[in-house]
Amino acid sequence: MSEHQKNISDFLRLADKEIKNANLEIAMAYINKIFALEAKNVYAKAYRERIISLLEAKGILRIDAEQIVLEAKLTEPVPAPTKEIPKPITEGPNDTTADIETVPTKWKWVKQEQQQTTKPATPSKHHLIKRSAVASEAYKTLLMEIWSDGAITHDEQSRVESMRETFAITQDEHATIEKDVRLTSYLNSIKSEWRQGVTNFESLRKKFLITEQEQVVLEPKVFQLLQSLQSNGSILILDDEIPFLTLIKGLLSEGGYYCFTATTAEEGLQLLDTMTPDIVICDINFTKPNMSGFAFYEKFRSIDKFIATPFIFLSALDQDVLIRTGKKLGADDYLLKPIDTEMLLATVEGKLRRSRELRREN
Repeated sequence: MSEHQKNISDFLRLADKEIKNANLEIAMAYINKIFALEAKNVYAKAYRERIISLLEAKGILRIDAEQIVLEAKLTEPVPAPTKEIPKPITEGPNDTTADIETVPTKWKWVKQEQQQTTKPATPSKHHLIKRSAVASEAYKTLLMEIWSDGAITHDEQSRVESMRETFAITQDEHATIEKDVRLTSYLNSIKSEWRQGVTNFESLRKKFLITEQEQVVLEPKVFQLLQSLQSNGSILILDDEIPFLTLIKGLLSEGGYYCFTATTAEEGLQLLDTMTPDIVICDINFTKPNMSGFAFYEKFRSIDKFIATPFIFLSALDQDVLIRTGKKLGADDYLLKPIDTEMLLATVEGKLRRSRELRREN
């Protein structure tokens, strides 16, 4: 482990300890030290979200909680003054009747520790705080990082147990989240291996502890993944008009692209758990259930791996306000229905080429 990694690991351990002791601002100060070393550290991001959710559970508005974690800093400890002790100093630690307030700081700690050992164990303060939905997502992010290279080690398992407690995840919730993470990481590794020329994935199956039953369930997804890898690129298309969805999928498939589709934004988000599109084409207005194309875009962009993925809005409404909104959000383009086939193919090809050029440069 490099010195850089060791420092991050130490700060995470200290932050974890402070969260368990409900010292949230101190915990965040350690997390901010990690951000200073590595601005996009996935563990730090997850812990920050957990700390914000715990502050929110205390009744603090999210905007205020975010300001608190932003400003959290460690201060150098100042030695506490000690009072004169009437008894010989050698009697302090063994004298159970000594007044704690007349004992030096280091002895006060010892006596407090002795007192704590005689008290019945009580739940950690953070367990008494209701967990927010953010915690599950943050915990999943952490597991994705740990499972990215296959079955976890003994040390990683210890870290998982500690994180599970910090994020207040039950054992049943952990089992469900970990299975989902393990299968997704397996599919991601197949994609990586394929690009390096590997076509036999038996070793990956063992590495990610894939059972025979899981393999049967995953076969269609593996087939779809390999199809997309052999195409000019994979495209996620979202539109609630099924005839139009079928039409645009056919046009892009003829152009050599692999397409997977969704009729709602919610369904599209579910697909992103196992599929990684090279580009997204999304309608703005959906008749059901609740999420609009704009809301889907914001959730899509909040996922780190999709921060630079080309995104095209599609709509039958030629309204300046919609176009301006899409552009303000940061969408790469805006196309109108009825779609012009040549314009569609040219736009997709251009956005993909530019995206690949940027990846090569980075």
